[in-house]
Amino acid sequence: MDINDLFNELEILRTPFEMKDYFDRIIFLINEQPELLEQARLNKGKYKQFIEEFYPLYCFSQSKYCKHNSRLKIIIGNQPYDAIMHLEDGTEEKFELTNYIDGEWEFFNAKELNKSGIGKIRFNDTRNLVAREQEYLQKIMKNVEKKSKKDYSHANIIFVVNTSDYFEVYGRSSRSFVRRLKDELMNVKLNAKTIFLLVLNNQSIDSINENLLLIKENAQFD
Repeated sequence: MDINDLFNELEILRTPFEMKDYFDRIIFLINEQPELLEQARLNKGKYKQFIEEFYPLYCFSQSKYCKHNSRLKIIIGNQPYDAIMHLEDGTEEKFELTNYIDGEWEFFNAKELNKSGIGKIRFNDTRNLVAREQEYLQKIMKNVEKKSKKDYSHANIIFVVNTSDYFEVYGRSSRSFVRRLKDELMNVKLNAKTIFLLVLNNQSIDSINENLLLIKENAQFD
């Protein structure tokens, strides 16, 4: 079975409850079928859009910042935003979903994981953890700087970072890193309605209000 066959309904408007139901169902199906799990690890096709766009929007939908009677969906294409949220009063909010991903690193680690059952690549990096942490922060901020050159006055931005491979997998806390990143984001002028930071660290969705951080409101007026 091709993993793309799972995502025929990826762009449907859903309530927060329906977002969770859809996400849980897709993850269950992937984990139940080894061939789908191998394809998912390679992060190709529609799974890439599912995990890089749908998942952050799903996280937002489960947070205190999303109204329960709203409906949300990602939009795949070349439009200047990645997702929309329809509100009960007939208005809508647009979202730009953005993150820094080391695609080459992720791909080779996934291949190793599919081959041997162990993702060895991360542990072969001989630099000290502080150096890796600093490099990751610099790469995130380079992505942020690119976004600062564009006009997102029509949209809200959700910056997504995954701290797992730099902190949690080694039993380290990422709290200090996240505080530094928040300070950096506060000091960047971004032309957007509202700016959020979504921190992924293998947390339960029940902890989303601890991991989705409001950085700025009415940022376009700064």
